[in-house]
Amino acid sequence: MGVLKIWQERALGWEDIEVVLVTDDPFSGEFPNMTSYVNTGRRDCVTGWNMAAEKATGDMFVQVSDDLLPPQNWDKILISIAGDAQYFSLQLPDERGLPDCVFHPVISRSVYEHFGYLYPPAFKSMFCDNWLFYAHRQAGFLRRIKAARFCNHTHRTTHNIEPDEVLLRHESLERYTEGRQIIVSELAKLGIKIMYPPEEGKP
Repeated sequence: MGVLKIWQERALGWEDIEVVLVTDDPFSGEFPNMTSYVNTGRRDCVTGWNMAAEKATGDMFVQVSDDLLPPQNWDKILISIAGDAQYFSLQLPDERGLPDCVFHPVISRSVYEHFGYLYPPAFKSMFCDNWLFYAHRQAGFLRRIKAARFCNHTHRTTHNIEPDEVLLRHESLERYTEGRQIIVSELAKLGIKIMYPPEEGKP
């Protein structure tokens, strides 16, 4: 709960923020404005994220993780960026700086309802963030936020972090292979043609 405490401390108006936590196993902890659910579907991150979005009741969805820390007054900043727009999907940069990904998306409820999910349920982990970039860009919802970074993301590709069993499973060669096939087929449903050839060292 340490990371969540930092999000609370750096928010300007925590009383207006709803926290939806989804875990694979029952969680007994408590936190202000938090409701927790047990993942009753497939045990992977996309299923959990989609369930959290389905349970959320707010007008702005902010996907976070336990390795992500926000700037001071992050809630006020995001509200200011979104403005009065009904449809928005914010591409907030992190340390990786990849151009065709939306890591930890911030979207409006109208965008969520347009697609009917945060990510297509076929995804398990890899390439769902690339799908979001291409799908939301084509729909005209995507906004690129120009900055060196927004949140501090201690990802193992940019920090000396030892991956745990869960991360190794989500970023396994099997998930890369599945993800490449899924992103091609899911974007094709939207009329977007894309090719994801195997990366060096990956099948």
